[in-house]
Parts: sequence; C-alpha cells; structure tokens
Amino acid sequence: MTPQRSNPDTMRQDLGIMFAALAAGPEVYQPSKFWEQLNEQNVAQLEARGLGNFKRTLAQNYFTWVVGVRSPLFQHLAAAMTASDWRRVMWGLPMFSRESDLGLRRFYENQIFTRMVWIVAERVDRLNVMKSLQEPAFGNPFRIFFEGRLISQDLANSVIEMYAILEAHMPAPNDAFTVCEIGAGYGRNCFVFRSFFKHCKYIIADIPPALYVSQAYISEVLPDAKVMQFREFSDFSEIAADFAEADVVFLLPHQAALLPKKSVNYFVNISSFHEMNFAQVAHYFDMVDELTSGNFYLKQWTSFFNARDKMTISASDYKYKNSWHRIYDRTPSTHPSFFEALFKIN
Repeated sequence: MTPQRSNPDTMRQDLGIMFAALAAGPEVYQPSKFWEQLNEQNVAQLEARGLGNFKRTLAQNYFTWVVGVRSPLFQHLAAAMTASDWRRVMWGLPMFSRESDLGLRRFYENQIFTRMVWIVAERVDRLNVMKSLQEPAFGNPFRIFFEGRLISQDLANSVIEMYAILEAHMPAPNDAFTVCEIGAGYGRNCFVFRSFFKHCKYIIADIPPALYVSQAYISEVLPDAKVMQFREFSDFSEIAADFAEADVVFLLPHQAALLPKKSVNYFVNISSFHEMNFAQVAHYFDMVDELTSGNFYLKQWTSFFNARDKMTISASDYKYKNSWHRIYDRTPSTHPSFFEALFKIN
C-alpha cells in the first residue's frame, strides 16, 4: 500500500483498508469515543485539504499548537528566556503574511512561541543534532524561519523528547537499536531519530488516519529508509523477512502485539494514553512489559478530562509494573501541564 498524496480516491481506498483491519482486531485496541470523534474530524480535514496541507490541519490535533500570549504555556516559556534569548527571538521577525492561515496577532504569537521552543531545545542538544535539521516542506508547515532555517515546534519538541528517551543510555550515532512508538502522530519523532541514528529501526504502531499520514510522510522525508508499509497479517512469521530488512515499520496496534518478545530497546508513548480507558492503558503496559528489553518513555497530560468517554485520567492513575525501575518522573521543560517518566524494563 503506497500512499498517494495527490489522489483522493486512492487515499479513501487505503484508509478504508486500514480502518477495516483495525475493526477486525481485538476490542481492547479499538478507538475510544474520544478518538472516534477526532478520527472523523481528521479524515474530513484530509479530504478537504489533502495530505499536502496536513501540518496546517491534522498536526494541530496532535502536538502543534498555535499558542496565544495569554496562555500559561506561552508564559512558561517566556519566563525561561534570558535577555540574549529575547534578542534572538525578536530579531528578524517576518512581515505578516496571509498565507499563514492566521490573523495578524496569531501569526506573531506563533512565530515567537516556536522560536522560544527552539531555543529551549538547543539547551539540551549536546550532540548538535539540530544543526543538521530543518523542518521538511512536505505537509505545508507554518513558514517560521529562524536564523536562516525553517523550524517548527514539532522538530524542537522531538529533539527534546529524543534526549529524554535516551537519557539513561545514549547510543553512539552508528549503533543499531529498535524504537517502538505507540501513537506517533505524523511521525515527527521517527524523522528526528532516523535523521541522526542511521541504523535505528523505528516501529510506528497507530490507528488510521494517523498511520496513513505517518506512512506517507516518512516515505517522503526519509527517501533512503527501507520502509515496510502497513499490510494485514496474523502471525509475525508472515512478515519476519521484510521486518528484518526494514528501517521503518508501520503497524496497527494489535499487530505490534505480535512482535517477538523483548525485541524493542525503547518503547515510547507521547500524549495518547490519557485518551484511552483504564483497561486499554493496562493492556498497553502489558505489551510494553512483554516487548521491551530496555527503557519505556511516556509523556502525558498531568490530568485530562475525556468528555466523550466521561472519564478523567491523572498522573497518579497510571499503574506501573512493580518490576519496572523508575529512572525519573518529572515535568517536561516545554510543557508544564504534562509529566514525563522513564522506566527501565527488566
């Protein structure tokens, strides 16, 4: 299945195959009411504006936020800026452009906020990963240039998250290791990992339409990567050969459960466990425990009310395995309403 960014009929057909395969899977992997509603919105946005504009539509349902100056998140980052930081942030701000899809005030708030996130990411970038990174043009990102480079919130946050994921053990650039991310959005973390760690195998396990979008995106922005695209299978032996050869693998969540035990070095979930019910979170923790020989990173809202499913999940509600060793549990530098935690899985 090869995503076609310019063919709506092919997109509908491919999405239909993915949704049918998801519906045929076990109940525990089915989307919550929250995600059923969000998926309807995401598909409508894809059909209305296409893959070519997803960074202006779907991405804002994931982790790209147009944050106003009155927002606690904006104020949190502003308080972290030094005088020299502010000179960099304000220098060379562009003329307002209607192409941005934003009004005048939101345009400048988005420019300033994104530059602040970028500066915070630079502070942790001891390997200088960001020097070789630029926001890919595919998806029509907001045109935010900073010191001669196209940047984004997502690129900066993915660098920050990469260091958090690898904090307990930083692989060498040429090391081979495997990352599995449940709920990867459009694949922003995969792009950063594979851009720096050329021998990293990255597994994206997600539901459509996110799985469809991430598959299209990664195939476009990492053209040299060997991609194992989504397909239906019921036993790992059916895909073992292709899986072994692949750099990036795309699966539905119930397919990820079929991976060999202890085959993942880093298991990741960012901002989606709080949108599931408690039974689903517990099931995914079982999956993490079974598949991971290494570390598990999660980053979630400290407290999140899911109105569609009529439930609230807070940081204290996550029931970790007694056998897991907690490396840290803290507030992320750029998102004070979130928590992030890293565990060593025995």
